[in-house]
Amino acid sequence: MGEGPDAYRAFRREQGDFEALFRAHYPEIVRYLAARLGSRDDALELASEVFTEAWRRVPGLQWRGRPVRAWLYRVAGNMAADELKRRGRLMPLRQDDVAVADEIDTRLALAGALRSLAPDHQLVVHLRLVEGLPFDDIARIMNRSVGACQMLMLRAARALRAALEAEGVRRA
Repeated sequence: MGEGPDAYRAFRREQGDFEALFRAHYPEIVRYLAARLGSRDDALELASEVFTEAWRRVPGLQWRGRPVRAWLYRVAGNMAADELKRRGRLMPLRQDDVAVADEIDTRLALAGALRSLAPDHQLVVHLRLVEGLPFDDIARIMNRSVGACQMLMLRAARALRAALEAEGVRRA
């Protein structure tokens, strides 16, 4: 899914210059993790683990037609999923938590609805709406076709709408 020699050269450049890789992608990885975890502080902490892993493993990555950025998002997504599972074991949901949902404002409802999306849906929404990436770039990062990413975005929007409506948030 790469773009030939230019994409390969960019991959090798990022692979060889960790400082540039960090500067280029740290802010977007933090934003992605904050959206997944619901906390900027937790995102900052986990982003440091993502880039520690990158420091160890990026030099040995093999070219698979995708940018290093795609690998970073995959690592961040996996670490976020692990963190959310760990939290679930530490803080099980109580029945009275459902009643509290009626009192939350629209912003909190949106954050919760975003976190309820499947990881692929969260990623495509983040890349498109938060990072503002075109579908060509999203397709490269997610290793899918442009059409598949557009369909994923459509399904994510439908799931998000359903989640918000389930929480009593209506369109303005």
